[in-house]
Amino acid sequence: MSNRSNETREKIIEAARKLFSEKGYDGISMEDIAQASGVRKSLIYYYFPSKEILFEEIWIGVIDELENELFHEVENEKSIIAAIKRLIRKYVEFNLNKSELSKLIARERMNVLESGSNLSKAKGRYIDLLGKVEKIFEKGKEENVLNDIEPSTAAEIISTVDSISRKGLLKSVEEFLLKVILKERTEH
Repeated sequence: MSNRSNETREKIIEAARKLFSEKGYDGISMEDIAQASGVRKSLIYYYFPSKEILFEEIWIGVIDELENELFHEVENEKSIIAAIKRLIRKYVEFNLNKSELSKLIARERMNVLESGSNLSKAKGRYIDLLGKVEKIFEKGKEENVLNDIEPSTAAEIISTVDSISRKGLLKSVEEFLLKVILKERTEH
């Protein structure tokens, strides 16, 4: 792809990502994306044959970014307690620092999970991410550092942090999650 067509593609993605985050998948049309990106609608269809394809690409990019944020440092932690604490902190930080992305996930999560085959790649990507989060909690359960909570429940709970829009609340939520998920320890 030439630089120019790459730029056009990026303009479309950027505008669509912002719109999906603000108004949701059902709330926008390809025409809205054309106006916001300054790119002709016919050209958008050249790059993305449908709104579903455009949305899936954006969704997968957002989930990739979230996964990088979450696991980049977590995987290097020696202790499972430190890994879980870092995972929760990173989830909260992602929501604080990348609010457009977390708003998009919060707004469209159910749409993606309940969708039939039309968003199957997006759904599969999100389920993979939850699986990775759950694995960390499973290790915590094996090492007996979790409260009486199932790893899948812990993963579901922390994945809903992005629905909290009040930034002031997020730090309290982080402390709350640590209390709910981890057994009380004196050492930190």
